[in-house]
Amino acid sequence: MQTVKVAICFHQDLRSLLSLGMRDHAIIEHTIHRQASIKDIIEALQIPHPEIGALLVQGKPVDFTYKVCDGDRVEVQPLMAPVNLCQPSLLRPEPLPRIRFMTDANVARLGSLLRMAGLDTLCPKGLDDAEIAVQAVRQECILLSRDRGLLKRKIISHGHLVRSEEPKKQLAEVIKLYGLQEQITPFSRCMHCNGLLKPVAKKDIIQSLEPLTRTYYQTFFRCPDCAKIYWSGSHKSGMNRLLSAALSTT
Repeated sequence: MQTVKVAICFHQDLRSLLSLGMRDHAIIEHTIHRQASIKDIIEALQIPHPEIGALLVQGKPVDFTYKVCDGDRVEVQPLMAPVNLCQPSLLRPEPLPRIRFMTDANVARLGSLLRMAGLDTLCPKGLDDAEIAVQAVRQECILLSRDRGLLKRKIISHGHLVRSEEPKKQLAEVIKLYGLQEQITPFSRCMHCNGLLKPVAKKDIIQSLEPLTRTYYQTFFRCPDCAKIYWSGSHKSGMNRLLSAALSTT
């Protein structure tokens, strides 16, 4: 059986994703006893491939299918903000047509906050990991999760392992990573189904409003997909503060 020894250097915050015993090593000496792709080796060290921005072997760019050789020196670089996944790259030759997210149950609150910020976000419920992965690919989404196993699935090209545990910080993390500061359009999407809201005349929906809402509010929006009605209630100021706090840290 062939023994292959490679030296791997993980750059910047990728080192924080390694096991505690490896994080302090500038170069990791890794030994395998079978032929393996560079993707398999990196993921064996618990770093999902969507986190990788570039791979260099002996200083030359390679893709995920590269089969490592004995004595290889591998450099693993992260995606650098602002990430543009709408442009092709060596690791991701098929770009996304536009920025759209999908969240799993681990970051469900993040999904709601992204919608609140007006960002196209799908939040499927009741699906297992395999189904979520398939839907993310079919819907051409960036998959957001704290589940490394989900993001390591082979069919996933575009994804992000969310670092923060607090939803507000998660929102800031995603906005900064993908450079979305100028794409924020608060309260433009339906929080229920992600549809784009449209203005609606009060007279057209007055029968659907509660008495106090009829009295105190004049401006309304309706989702054309699920017909849910929205207006600027007292909760909006708190939501605006949350968005402002997230944007201030990007």
